[in-house]
Amino acid sequence: MVSKTLFQCPNCKKPLNKGQKQYFCPKGHSFDIAKQGYVNLLLSSHIGAGKPGDSKEMLKSRREFLDKGYYQEFSDTLNSMVVETLKAEPNMSIFDAGCGEGYYVNRLKQSLSAFDNTKTLDMYGIDVSKSAIQYAAGRDKDIHFAVASSYHVPLLDNSVDYILCIFAPRDEREFKRILKPSGKLLVAAPGPRHLYSLRNFIYDSPDIIGQKGTIEEGYKLLEHKIVSYSITINDKEDIFNLFNMTPYSRHADTDTENKLKTTQEFSTEVEINIRVYQNA
Repeated sequence: MVSKTLFQCPNCKKPLNKGQKQYFCPKGHSFDIAKQGYVNLLLSSHIGAGKPGDSKEMLKSRREFLDKGYYQEFSDTLNSMVVETLKAEPNMSIFDAGCGEGYYVNRLKQSLSAFDNTKTLDMYGIDVSKSAIQYAAGRDKDIHFAVASSYHVPLLDNSVDYILCIFAPRDEREFKRILKPSGKLLVAAPGPRHLYSLRNFIYDSPDIIGQKGTIEEGYKLLEHKIVSYSITINDKEDIFNLFNMTPYSRHADTDTENKLKTTQEFSTEVEINIRVYQNA
């Protein structure tokens, strides 16, 4: 059985159809479907030297930490914002750019289905890390997952109703290309106090910094929410997973890492800006 998808061929930009074992385009390019159900659409010209994306160890820590529910309040707020924006739409195409191990897009799918199971959901997620996509595909076989770069999005022009970009790099021109004229873009970025206590544990004098989550041109801001709460972790493995899933782990010395491994309880801040934009 062959089905149409919103994927486009990374070689010739023609639509990709999905067969039983491959995605293929009219020009004869084909891409095998892995046993986990994802497809690799990342061309060598799309990446630099080395292995792209987060390491398997970092992704494993992130998956285990998120599955414990520490970021569920943020995820629930995000889901509510998307549901509210899309509740009038009969069918929805949703794309998670830099989906990681699939936690957020999987929970969003569950939330949308619970709100109205009569809607047709066509959901996609990409990440430059193959390990991330393997984890993501393991969560849900009905979401179309692909190894790909957010700077070379393998989706058709004007095909997507809603884009999610959660703690991920973005190419706003690429997003503009794939969004429908009235499409929405949700950007979630850490606020200045996000994980400040963790940074304070690792660095002598951490800066109060946040990730830029604003878009200057081509979009109209519809909504802005700040999700802010504290988490207390009483499990040593969860504490280390939080440390190991962040970029801060790359800069910590051995003494700091060993001290964190023996910490019995740890509290830190969650502060995330969520902004919803409309294509303009």
